[in-house]
Amino acid sequence: MSVLRNLPVICDQKRLGLLQSISLDEAQKRVRALIVSCGMRSKRVVLPEDVVSIADGFILARRAQKYKRTMETAPWPFVRDTTGLLCGCVTDYAIDEKTLTVDAIEIMPGYWPNERRHRLWAFSYECSDSEGLSVPSCLGSELDFSREGSKPCVCPP
Repeated sequence: MSVLRNLPVICDQKRLGLLQSISLDEAQKRVRALIVSCGMRSKRVVLPEDVVSIADGFILARRAQKYKRTMETAPWPFVRDTTGLLCGCVTDYAIDEKTLTVDAIEIMPGYWPNERRHRLWAFSYECSDSEGLSVPSCLGSELDFSREGSKPCVCPP
């Protein structure tokens, strides 16, 4: 997601503005809206169905809507394990550019030993309204770090 930030958004053959942020629906693991900054205190919203393509250096859209504050949701900042313990914070999201679905979350472990303190990509997570994001592990001992599941865990227990 951080790669897409500040890309120009083109709508109706005109430059609409720069991509400011992305509103996520973490429960369904998809993008709700693209929030575009159009200059001095002006924003527009591009819905996922209106995105034609995401190319190298720009985003092409069919149309943009008037900005509504309800369209912009803050992502969950923290990640917990299955026991409910806080194990880190979300630093980025991996988004499929064709379908605008969330493939993985990047986690910066907060309370792990120094040898495990590097950013990790978790491809398996769940979202609950009360707890936020949770990874199916007990403090990182069983995190799924690869799509195929064939690679060994980066941080063995």
